[in-house]
Amino acid sequence: METFFAEPLLHLSLMAIALIAGFVDSIAGGGGLITMPSLLSAGIPPHIVLGTNKLISASGTLIAALTYIRRRLFEPKLWIACALATLIGSCIGAILAKYLDASMIKKGVPIIIIGIAIYMLIPKKQAAHKINNLIPSKTKQVCSGLSLGLYDGLIGPGTGSFWTLLANSLFKQDLVRASGIARFMNLMSNISALATFFYLGMVDWRLGIMMGIANMLGAYIGAKSAIKYGAEFIRPLFIFFVVLIAGRLIYIEYLI
Repeated sequence: METFFAEPLLHLSLMAIALIAGFVDSIAGGGGLITMPSLLSAGIPPHIVLGTNKLISASGTLIAALTYIRRRLFEPKLWIACALATLIGSCIGAILAKYLDASMIKKGVPIIIIGIAIYMLIPKKQAAHKINNLIPSKTKQVCSGLSLGLYDGLIGPGTGSFWTLLANSLFKQDLVRASGIARFMNLMSNISALATFFYLGMVDWRLGIMMGIANMLGAYIGAKSAIKYGAEFIRPLFIFFVVLIAGRLIYIEYLI
């Protein structure tokens, strides 16, 4: 009887986690900080986790990006260079991920995740820039897209948060518009990495689609909330949840 109920309960739990991750990611970024350790904790092979997590993330970032575009909080035509560079960087990162040792992924990801969570916990001065229509520097766009795209394809967690901070500080966008830029660029890197992982056979489509649907719902609710209320109300809960899951992974990998 326990075996009969184990898999459905696991799937429901992972879908609930994906919904929360989509909500958080569309507001502050970092949804992968929640889904990746959860998939690893569920016993999914590390390389499959990388590919499946990209399917989940792509589902949520699609909904979130469209929401920001519809509200005219992001203009894709101004960010073409950045989007193309992100696609290229993410593809390269995903190819490199194929050659990462599985044990390195399992032991390294929780450390990286907790490091990013601590970084996000540190108060940062986020400039309250006025909305501007300046065309962003293409050189800055390409450098940003290649570097963050590479990171997202290779590892992934925290990319959305990095994009938000970068758009706010480097490109002088107000926080809500910076979130819109982050969601779109995250979508670009997710699509590129997902296509690469699909070609390499590193995606669990059944689990990814189930969690992706839940992630889309969370992203829709989160994007609406972010536009209305801003990002700060979710951050303490987000950090607590991330550290809790990553701490469990560290306990499993290093202390047992």
